[in-house]
Amino acid sequence: MSNLPHVTAAELRLLKVLWKLGSGAVRDVLSELEKEAGDAPAYTTVMTLMNQLAAKGALEVDKSRQPYIYAPAVQREQVLGQRLRQFLSQVFDGQAGELVLHLVEEANLSPADLRRIEEQIEQKERESGQAEGDRA
Repeated sequence: MSNLPHVTAAELRLLKVLWKLGSGAVRDVLSELEKEAGDAPAYTTVMTLMNQLAAKGALEVDKSRQPYIYAPAVQREQVLGQRLRQFLSQVFDGQAGELVLHLVEEANLSPADLRRIEEQIEQKERESGQAEGDRA
């Protein structure tokens, strides 16, 4: 889906459960929310949010059986990327470097996380150097 629907924080919470489960009925999602946080919303709230996600095209619904089975119609990486871009724009005025510096300074990053960040930086530098060489 090239044009991703806007997903609210509450809807994202349900999508995360469905990405984990693969598919499920409202009761399955509610049960998983209760296991994860213990503060799950009401059944009718979950059903309403899932129907909203389906109306937006973010969920597919199998209505051939009861209860209906919902499955993600959008990929996790696409939605999280969209949310990250929105956050970057709204909070850091689009300055990705500021976001990364803030994460390195403030977040509790493991040595493995820091190595992964370094590897990504090195990869981007190599790609950028190749692109500059292509233009020469």
